[in-house]
Amino acid sequence: MTQLNSSSSKLSADDRYELAAVAQNQERTNNPKHLILMGVFIVVISLIVLALAWRSKSAAIEDLDKKSRELAQINQLIEDIQRLEAEQETNPLEDINQPIPDIFSQFTRYATQAKLSQDIGFPSNSNSSSRVQPMLNSTRITYPYSVRNPSLASLLDWVNISTEQIPGLGIQELTLKPESQNWLLKVTYVRYERKE
Repeated sequence: MTQLNSSSSKLSADDRYELAAVAQNQERTNNPKHLILMGVFIVVISLIVLALAWRSKSAAIEDLDKKSRELAQINQLIEDIQRLEAEQETNPLEDINQPIPDIFSQFTRYATQAKLSQDIGFPSNSNSSSRVQPMLNSTRITYPYSVRNPSLASLLDWVNISTEQIPGLGIQELTLKPESQNWLLKVTYVRYERKE
């Protein structure tokens, strides 16, 4: 590069071009675009890895929830079997698992005894085969009821009387919900009946 000896002298075209090239090279070294592009690339790769990890975690959580529900059902079945075995040992002469042909009328009679104001009717899906689950030597039958009544005590009395009076009857699920004028009771009774 040509040095300037006096302020009055002018740069030639080659000198100006050389100065511009030096300035451009200096600017490139001061602004390394390849590092910025590499940073953007790393961020994009990180976001992709994060999305894949989140998706894998969601699938694992769903699988864990499913296995937890299955474990709860298995534990409930084990408890039912242990309860039935204990009842069989304490009352060996009385077979609590005999089919009860008039069980619906018994539910209705106990509802009247508990002073429910409305007829309880038949269980939900009373004709559905999903209520009846055949097993090895027995059949598991569920009786899902939805009953409305102004008195919570009467609803609970009906549940207590039914489980005490009907041999082998248990409760699989029970929920209560307050409404404007009534209480809504959703109860699913369960009973095992011996196959004949």
